[in-house]
Amino acid sequence: MTTIEEFDDDIIAIEKDIFKFLMSYSLFIGQKNTFTTIKIYFITRKSLTQEKLQELTGFSRGTISQELKKLISMALIEKTNVSNTGEITYLMKNPIIAFVHSFSNLMNDISKFAYKIDALKDDIEKEKDLIEDLHGFDKIYQLVNVLANSIPFSLELVKTIQKELALYQDE
Repeated sequence: MTTIEEFDDDIIAIEKDIFKFLMSYSLFIGQKNTFTTIKIYFITRKSLTQEKLQELTGFSRGTISQELKKLISMALIEKTNVSNTGEITYLMKNPIIAFVHSFSNLMNDISKFAYKIDALKDDIEKEKDLIEDLHGFDKIYQLVNVLANSIPFSLELVKTIQKELALYQDE
């Protein structure tokens, strides 16, 4: 049976700092706020009930239920216990899996951005003769080239990190 741990005030203050950091962390940017909030509470708490999530987040039971279903379908959490009153305890076995999931989302976002930057670079190259005399062209051209050249490196870095983190997923 999994019990829900109650934190004292000092630990709650530390948890709030961790929460703020992770909410602003680039791995979680771009994800739905409710999903990220609940995922972070599982990272800091490991085991939670819907009632405890409602207390921590202020989200409605319906919103929490939807996000829990997503987390279960992604194998980020699982149901571990149902009390006599029907209250379900959910468990995140390995928080690293949540980070691997976020890396995967980040990689998808970078890939989409890379496609847009490549298309923009192609458009600029095609129209260079017409627009190169415009104010700010050189700065924009340099920025697009820097991004176009750095994105493949970023994608490779994310893939490497994702592979390393995936090793923890199997533990």
